Amino acid sequence: MASILNNIASLKATRNLALSETGLNRTIERLSTGRRINQAFDDAAGLQIANNLRADIRILGQARRNANDANGRIATAEGVHEEAINLLTRAAEISEQAASGTTTSAGRAALNAEWLEIVEAMNALDSDTRFDGASVFGTSYSVRVGEQATEVISISTVAIDAASLGLTANLLTSGGASTVLGQVTTAIEVVSANTGQLGAKMQRLNTLINSIGISIENIQAAESQIRDADVAAEVVNLTKFQVLNQTGVSALAQANQSTQSVLSLLQ
Repeated sequence: MASILNNIASLKATRNLALSETGLNRTIERLSTGRRINQAFDDAAGLQIANNLRADIRILGQARRNANDANGRIATAEGVHEEAINLLTRAAEISEQAASGTTTSAGRAALNAEWLEIVEAMNALDSDTRFDGASVFGTSYSVRVGEQATEVISISTVAIDAASLGLTANLLTSGGASTVLGQVTTAIEVVSANTGQLGAKMQRLNTLINSIGISIENIQAAESQIRDADVAAEVVNLTKFQVLNQTGVSALAQANQSTQSVLSLLQ
């Protein structure tokens, strides 16, 4: 029935046109942002999951940086350990020479002067070696490498100054030289043992860094599946809504024309 009071066809066409325009606008937004979820109403549950995954990625990223920082600190210690071992090896050599009965007092005095220089060099290595402003030797610290409080790696370094290593004797006498040789031998064992411990920690950290990297990749993929737009599907939607929008405009025009046709009957 034709009516001039209520144009039902026009109302339906207007409603459908509004729906197609909304769909077109949302499709354009998804294509322009690259995201399937741009507001909470797009997918409230998906947005919550995606945000949680993003937080996990940030946490793991920081854990990886923590592990890399620890590796840098360990590498610094290992490099200085090598120099310390070289100094201690030289100290053992001159101690053996000073302990010999064939070495004169003057010779021992000269060797002792070199020994004192080695002691000072060891002290300087201990006090001057720093990483990011913090002392490297004689410290213990924990490296956080995950989300849980239990996911930590504890690292310790021995102090390498003369007093801490027990290097207290001198080479001025044969007996003193023998004492120094024993002290130096023990110091070499202590430093070498700590180097081995640090090497094991570095190996563990490297394994964790690789593992964290894989976890980040997997979580990023999961977040992308939830948050990112399917470009191919959205291009299809774009074409669909463009066609619907055009046909909707035509349908609305046709519906409005029907009212004009009714009025023409009165002429």
